[in-house]
Amino acid sequence: MQKITKKGWTEIGICAGAFVVIAVLAAFFDLAINKALYNPNSLFGQYFDKLGELPSYLAAPIVGTILFHQDFGKTKTHTILWKVVSAALVFVGWYYAIGSWFWGNFIRETISYSVVYKIVFCLILTACALLATVKVDKKVMRKLLVLALFIAVVAALSNVIVQIMKILWSRQRFRTMVDNDANAELIATYVRGGDLFQGFSPWYKPEFLFKSPLRAGDYVSSYKAIDHDAFKSFPSGHTVAASASFFLIILPDMYSKFAKYKWMFWVFPAIYTALVGISRIVMGAHYLSDILFGGFIGFAVAALARWFFVSHLGSLYGRFDIPQDSRIIVLSQ
Repeated sequence: MQKITKKGWTEIGICAGAFVVIAVLAAFFDLAINKALYNPNSLFGQYFDKLGELPSYLAAPIVGTILFHQDFGKTKTHTILWKVVSAALVFVGWYYAIGSWFWGNFIRETISYSVVYKIVFCLILTACALLATVKVDKKVMRKLLVLALFIAVVAALSNVIVQIMKILWSRQRFRTMVDNDANAELIATYVRGGDLFQGFSPWYKPEFLFKSPLRAGDYVSSYKAIDHDAFKSFPSGHTVAASASFFLIILPDMYSKFAKYKWMFWVFPAIYTALVGISRIVMGAHYLSDILFGGFIGFAVAALARWFFVSHLGSLYGRFDIPQDSRIIVLSQ
């Protein structure tokens, strides 16, 4: 078990302190910050709105490709089955990325038989991914299995946590309450006393505990009719998807040549995640507290997963039959 050093505890304390300070500020200024920064026509906001989730969408194709090249299975039949399942994971990953992310963000026209084109594109991408890596040394692929498992844990666990919290909190998005053409009829129906943002709720009041009387009748269904994600503001899904980039933090532990640049593998994902989060405020999709919790969930899951992997890699090496000269460098964190 890897011991947490004094420096490590100091870093944990700084991160926890920063989280608490920002959470307290968000409790008072969430709505004011959104009013000040809201600009859906912003290039910055739109750019990260379209591309911010990319790290999460690439997780399945990367993991599937690495798994495909593992020689698991006691018999030839089992090995073939493993290859088929892994290739299917790559295909499903690409289909999710192409069909959900790329198609939804960059192809606006209604195209007949779009599913056919999606399948064709994904088959090509799957073949390219598998063929492009077929010549990679087996020892390298075996070592990358650790990376594949790490990516899978970070991406899956953080997203599951966020999706559960979205259901429990059911927080209304800022963009559904602003005065525009899409919301005009709803504002005329539900807004009382000129308070456009009466549907706003602070992050510390989840809907499952503090039922809003405003949501009686057709309020929820009416807002969902114009935005099916109208009540999925907290935490930010885009931000936690961007935080999948924290899978990079395991690389300095796997490859000693990266050890002296270790800080870069923490700072760059943090900057990327922060930029994506701020863009979500600009677009009116989230509040400061939404991106704070989304980002920290992704960060915390990655940090805990790294600690677990590094602490238990002795047994993992034996299980994966990785050469001893490829031993992971354990640094104090």
